[in-house]
Amino acid sequence: MKSRSSKSSTIIRRKIAGLSSQRRAGTRGIALIITLILLLLLSAASVAIVLLVSSDSMINGFYRNYRGSFYASDSGVNVVVESMKNALLTAGNGAGNPPFASGAAPTSVTATVTPYQNSFYTFGDANSWRGKFIVVANPGGAPVLGTAIVTSAPNPVDRTNPADLLWTYKFPYTVTVRGESAGSEGEEVTESGTLTYSSAPGSVGAGGPPLFSDYGAFITSFTACQGPLVPGTMTGPFFTDGQWNFGNFAAPGYTFTGSIAQQNTVASWINGGSCTNSATPPAGFRVPAFPSGGLKLGAQAITPPTDSWSQVQAVLDGKGALPCTVSPCPTTTPPPTQAQMSSELQTISGSVYPASGVVPNGVYIPYYTGHGCPSASGCFGSYNTSTSTAGKAGGFFVQGNASIKLIASTTSGDLTQTYQITQSGVTTTIIVDNVNSTTTVKQGGTTLSLAGVPAQLDPNSGNPIAETNPSGAVVNPTLVYVNGSVTGLSGNWSSGAPVPAIQDNTGVTIASSGAVSITGDITYAHLPVSVPSDVAVSGTNAGVFGVYTNQNINLYPDPNGNLTVDGSLAAIGGSSGNAGFATPGGSISNWTIVGGRAEDHAHSVSIGSGNTYFDTRFKANFGPPWFPTAVPVPGAPAIPATPPQVLVTRGAWAEVGRNGNGNY
Repeated sequence: MKSRSSKSSTIIRRKIAGLSSQRRAGTRGIALIITLILLLLLSAASVAIVLLVSSDSMINGFYRNYRGSFYASDSGVNVVVESMKNALLTAGNGAGNPPFASGAAPTSVTATVTPYQNSFYTFGDANSWRGKFIVVANPGGAPVLGTAIVTSAPNPVDRTNPADLLWTYKFPYTVTVRGESAGSEGEEVTESGTLTYSSAPGSVGAGGPPLFSDYGAFITSFTACQGPLVPGTMTGPFFTDGQWNFGNFAAPGYTFTGSIAQQNTVASWINGGSCTNSATPPAGFRVPAFPSGGLKLGAQAITPPTDSWSQVQAVLDGKGALPCTVSPCPTTTPPPTQAQMSSELQTISGSVYPASGVVPNGVYIPYYTGHGCPSASGCFGSYNTSTSTAGKAGGFFVQGNASIKLIASTTSGDLTQTYQITQSGVTTTIIVDNVNSTTTVKQGGTTLSLAGVPAQLDPNSGNPIAETNPSGAVVNPTLVYVNGSVTGLSGNWSSGAPVPAIQDNTGVTIASSGAVSITGDITYAHLPVSVPSDVAVSGTNAGVFGVYTNQNINLYPDPNGNLTVDGSLAAIGGSSGNAGFATPGGSISNWTIVGGRAEDHAHSVSIGSGNTYFDTRFKANFGPPWFPTAVPVPGAPAIPATPPQVLVTRGAWAEVGRNGNGNY
């Protein structure tokens, strides 16, 4: 017999089992659905990743192509600018004055851009990404290389050659380059700036020979125990190829403030009738007041020039000849022929300098009439009928002995320079007006009014030399060459005092084939240095004066028994080597020079004291026009031209277009 509880348990188990079966039947296939959902999500994620990677690759590709195109265009700008820079260096004549014919861009330079304009230029090695660029038209049609702004100025470091100019050409440039990389991406870049070409054709190297105006005193030959140097105050550089002779003078004796040097290793110390040659003064000798460093012995010799014909040439064309810059000096061009002089010179009356035969005495002027000359009387200078071109001239040619009086106008507003040239009682007066650019010649009742004034030109290029005073004022040059002796050279006197002889802003050189006799004071309208302190006068527009001859310069006392000459005097280069200063007119109590002096050989003179106040302007590329220059000594450094250079100044830079659409 079964119990009730057992039956109930069986029924409960069957119900539970039925319920379980029902539940299993309702959940059948859920795993498949879940699997499909997971597969769908995984596929979506995969697609998203693929799209993300693809988009990133596309973005990187576009950016790479953009940057590649950008760098191609930027590199192209640099290539083109460097090509023009190198072409400018090649096109310019570094030894020329000027280095270019004009400020226009040289065709050889613009031609270097043409290959980059005609087709793409590809660069890069074979195993790397390769870019390319092409030069396209500039915005607004601006030229790639424009016309230069041209300037020139005296070279401040070249005291040897007043024709040495610093040339500067500033060429503006604008370059637009399209760069491309892989694909169709392209970028355009425009850069503008300046290519500055500069040169100094005659720039000197260290040790180059100086102008003879660079000395307070220069004596080629000063022999042992020849006789004592005249005592006085001596400023500026003093030099001799021999040895200095010092006298045992009581105070003040000698006072030197500048350098004093000599070639020989001993000096002469003269005491009464005895003379000692030694490096130092003997015991008890009154030692001159030397500057710091004392007397310098054993210096290298300095050689004067041996010709004067370049001053004759300068009268005709304003050029003369460049100083010799290497040792030994090359053969010089022959002096101008009589036929050449005949083609350019005539007197106030129109008498032409004869092409052959004897030349009559007279004052000959380079001038021409007609040929478009604005003055009915004529124009100062030359005219070449074969080329129909007018030229410059440097001054006046005097045939035969003559006396010359120099007068600077003191009338307010009148800055003329007057030359009174007298031969055999006939006076020719020449008035040069640099302000109004006129030259007036008078003789007796005849007056010749000429347009134009003398000019100094560069011997290489023929361009005018704008020599400036250290104050910045332009110095207007004039040369008077006397083919004979200057029997009297002086300024004028009025009321017992000298009248200024050399006008402000005026450079005057008197050159002669014979002796020059200075018979009176020659003074500047305004002094360049203060006397006796010898300090430069700030901002002075003082003129500059020079005398050059291969013969003696004879000194005569003024009415007060003294003599004052403002300027640089050179009696050097004579064939006998004996040119120098002499006093045939009697004793001079005090000889004062504001400038300097040079001579072949020291002479015995009758001068009580001699004071030389060096014109400090002469230390920096300044001197009388067409003044002689020393010849380089064998073994001394030559005078090279400074290599030209081109500097790039980058101004504006901009991206101006993408894919050539011009709207980036």
